[in-house]
Amino acid sequence: MKRPRRNRSIVIALYLNGGLLACILVALLARGSSGPVLTAPAMADQGQIGGGGGVYLMPGQIAPNVFGVYMLDIDAQTLMVYQYAPGEHQLSLKAARSYRHDRRLQNFNTGSPTPAEVKELLEREQQPARGLGSTNSTPGADK
Repeated sequence: MKRPRRNRSIVIALYLNGGLLACILVALLARGSSGPVLTAPAMADQGQIGGGGGVYLMPGQIAPNVFGVYMLDIDAQTLMVYQYAPGEHQLSLKAARSYRHDRRLQNFNTGSPTPAEVKELLEREQQPARGLGSTNSTPGADK
């Protein structure tokens, strides 16, 4: 009994497909750390930060379908946001702010519980419960 030719061609196609996948795997493993394996959008999702000399850049999403770059200047204590317009192939400054004086604030725009309320709750939690005496004395030890 002869095997149908159709089944043999499927088997050959599956072997070729497996061979190609094996070649791709070998190429990826041989590549090592010589180059980036991830694409640029995937790297941005992981929050990759680049910079030096007191200036740091981080790609990020500003709004749905709107991307840009956040720039932090440590020396000038300034944060800037640039938006990329793909149709115009331009980067435009959207916001800039000095955080020099912001660092001195302690309770700006804080809702409930405030830091003082949290401190009070922690202090109450550390106090022993009412009605419980010292744990060092045992009943009948006074005799």
